[in-house]
Amino acid sequence: RANIFQSLAGKVEAPTGVHMVDNSDFMIVNVSPSKKGWEEIGPLVFTINNTKYTSNKIRYEVIDALPNTDKGVWVRKVDLEKDRFCIIIEQRIPANEITTTNENTINITKEPETSEIMRFKYSYSIPGLSNPNSSSFTDYASVRINGQDRQFMYGYSIYYFTIDDARAKIKITKDLMENIPSWYQFNEIIVQ
Repeated sequence: RANIFQSLAGKVEAPTGVHMVDNSDFMIVNVSPSKKGWEEIGPLVFTINNTKYTSNKIRYEVIDALPNTDKGVWVRKVDLEKDRFCIIIEQRIPANEITTTNENTINITKEPETSEIMRFKYSYSIPGLSNPNSSSFTDYASVRINGQDRQFMYGYSIYYFTIDDARAKIKITKDLMENIPSWYQFNEIIVQ
């Protein structure tokens, strides 16, 4: 799929409030929400080599933006279906630019305070939950604070789960996590 859409960025007509970016391996669709709450876009229509593709409507929830900071951890539970949910962990770790010079070259790299992002130790062994599936990525970004650009490493992880027993009491507790920053106060998550 990536190869099909790779050559498509910039050639797709996007609805108002939708911006598409070609990142060489995949196409990113950025949506500018008009309000908090549930919204819908689509269906999106693509024509590639004279073949028309139509997506389903995409329904998504707009929540508060992350604070204007270069350091923090945000954990939230999102209900998907009656017996499915996900845990999303977002983290910002301050990063500094490191400049090294060598004869005729100057290298500028970004180095975070730590590269260990908060995550589940063993998402596959939480009592009462099954079918864990997860994905994570990290990237670098910056935020403007008091007129200065601050660099940070951004970590994003999402863990999907199925609830095995609708009557079981299930909690996500601190002992199920690793790489919790010493300054972060983890609040247990009541699944049900």
